[in-house]
Amino acid sequence: MLIAVPSKNRAGRTTTDKLLPNLVTFFVPESEVHQYSYVKNVVGIPNDVQGITKTRNWILKNTKEKRVVMLDDDVKKTAFVKRYSNNVEHVNLKDEVFWYDEFQKYFDITEQMNYKIWGVTTDHSTKSAYSYKPFMFKTYALGSVMGIINDGEYLFNEEFKVKEDYEICLRHIKERGGLLGVRYLYWANHHYTDDGGCKDYRTVSIEKECIKKLIELYPNMIAKVKRKGTQFGITLTM
Repeated sequence: MLIAVPSKNRAGRTTTDKLLPNLVTFFVPESEVHQYSYVKNVVGIPNDVQGITKTRNWILKNTKEKRVVMLDDDVKKTAFVKRYSNNVEHVNLKDEVFWYDEFQKYFDITEQMNYKIWGVTTDHSTKSAYSYKPFMFKTYALGSVMGIINDGEYLFNEEFKVKEDYEICLRHIKERGGLLGVRYLYWANHHYTDDGGCKDYRTVSIEKECIKKLIELYPNMIAKVKRKGTQFGITLTM
């Protein structure tokens, strides 16, 4: 299993390497490899591979591993929600062995269901991380924490500079009827708060352009799009 972390212009500010120091492999531009010397495993990507979508595909095409996990480099908190009669508690999950075993388990379930993609919720709200409804199947998996059976069938659509994770999920659901959405714990990130990565080129116009393409390709699968500042959230009809 390959646990891949694409990163760019974030040297010294990453956090995922601290959570899983022995498991992750960072994929960074060749010109920045020396800046990431503090990470145990680093692979240089040709500098002409630009953008997160092409980077994800380069990773998939340049590994022999059939089980590939994609993680963002800016994990904030991983936990499950423990419920009591009058309150809830967020219990941190920081053990590498735990996450390695969890990822392998998700792949096992995914294969048994004849799916190729799984994802863990990145929403740390108590409504989203719900232990009594551990799995969803008509949902999306964000590239922040997504597993892909890497047999060449599913690559990211390079027409999408952003929202590439939504597109591959909608395509997968349309073709296979669903995907494995893990909801009994969560993996939250510092989305959009740090420079570098997608933030260097993510603009409102690019977001709108890619959302328009999504609606054109999957007109009956998107219920609404909600904008908050420069961020756009998508709700599926399923």
